Amino acid sequence: MNVIVEEYQNLTAFIDTIGKRGVNSVFSGRYLSSQKPGSDWQLTKTYEEACALAVSGYKEGLNRMISSGLKVTHRETVHKNIPSVNVVGYAPHVANAVVGIPMSMIDVAPVKQQGKVITILYNIDGICDVDAQDFVAAGKNVLNVITTLETQGYRVGLYVMQNYYAGDEIGLFSIEIKNWRQASNPLKVSYPLIHPSFFRRHGFKWLETCPNITDSSFTHGYGCSFDRIYRNKNEMEEFLREQGILKQGWFFLSREEATNNNADALIKRLGLDK
Repeated sequence: MNVIVEEYQNLTAFIDTIGKRGVNSVFSGRYLSSQKPGSDWQLTKTYEEACALAVSGYKEGLNRMISSGLKVTHRETVHKNIPSVNVVGYAPHVANAVVGIPMSMIDVAPVKQQGKVITILYNIDGICDVDAQDFVAAGKNVLNVITTLETQGYRVGLYVMQNYYAGDEIGLFSIEIKNWRQASNPLKVSYPLIHPSFFRRHGFKWLETCPNITDSSFTHGYGCSFDRIYRNKNEMEEFLREQGILKQGWFFLSREEATNNNADALIKRLGLDK
């Protein structure tokens, strides 16, 4: 099996790369699904509209999710005031002052208290019969997972990935869309997380332009997802670790399980409910 992997540091770098490189030999001269006129399947009329949403954020979808129960609060870095002795302060440290130690004043300094850092790799896939709203439902649950964990003191990083399988070839790419150092900003991650055009326009554009894709079978419906090979989640995770996509200590979620489970259930599946 030939496996092609590309990793991107952010969404801007991803869109810039696939926008600049030409169509590969497999899709050259063929009808490109990334440019297909809009329909209920993509929820955008053009590829250009999808790019605009990637820059501005998917506000309409985010507003719908908020009205249907998306959690939008988050916990900032906690600061604790830790007493210490210093040359200046708000009160004398009598014992030190008596023996002539310069550090004879009690001071209070704020110290950052950061929670445990975790990273989630979210696999967005969806064959032709997946309803566009399933992407939205899954994305809402993943956003709620992040918000819930950050409220509990975790610092959460998020990567999204897509995969395509046909013939004897698997194509994979991943993008960091939230660094663990960043507080949650649902609008910033709304497009890649919940909009079907991220998969059905930008994902297809990646497949159409990836220079290492060589299997002509991809032209028949753009292939399928690798769950046709790895039906068990443990097998998927093992494969992704072998390819270096799922790093040591990361957690893995699929679009299907995110569609079918709310945030509390997903946190339990990840083993973070303890």
